[in-house]
Amino acid sequence: MEHIAAAGNTGVPAYLALVQEGFRVERQTNGDIEEWIAERDDLQISGSSTVEVLGLYFMRKVRGPNWKAGDPEIDSFLKRFYPETKT
Repeated sequence: MEHIAAAGNTGVPAYLALVQEGFRVERQTNGDIEEWIAERDDLQISGSSTVEVLGLYFMRKVRGPNWKAGDPEIDSFLKRFYPETKT
């Protein structure tokens, strides 16, 4: 089984994947805050790293324009990963 973890060596491949998907990618800074913005004609995504932006893109690609989780999905997630929390 191959294992990939978010680390210093994944930023450039994430950037290259975004470019391969047709995005223009820019980096903006404001003091210590870094923001990456990927944009193409139909979509703009931003995050604190290229890996984060790529993850958001993939989520949107898989779930479609209605990517947000509904209440039943949120409840199921919380029950599985935070069973000690009352929902």
